Amino acid sequence: MDDESLKKLMCEMLRTAEGDGRLSPNQIGTAAGGDPGGSKPAWRALLRQIERVAVVLEAEGTLVALRKGKPVPLAEAKGVIRYAAKPNT
Repeated sequence: MDDESLKKLMCEMLRTAEGDGRLSPNQIGTAAGGDPGGSKPAWRALLRQIERVAVVLEAEGTLVALRKGKPVPLAEAKGVIRYAAKPNT
């Protein structure tokens, strides 16, 4: 999947996210075609690309990264993060 297709997928997923509206990178990777089964899930190969596209979406004001439920700039994010649509301000 190219970056533009992944960007469209991520925007759609953010727009339609259920529950708390947060998405994990592995949810996005699985939706992008990474098989969740196996000893090393195929979505792991997509993580760097997902991170790269997330930075673009953050810069465009579409996405916010969350660490322990609080917004954090992706450039400073470490550990487990989730993505959410940026709230309208």
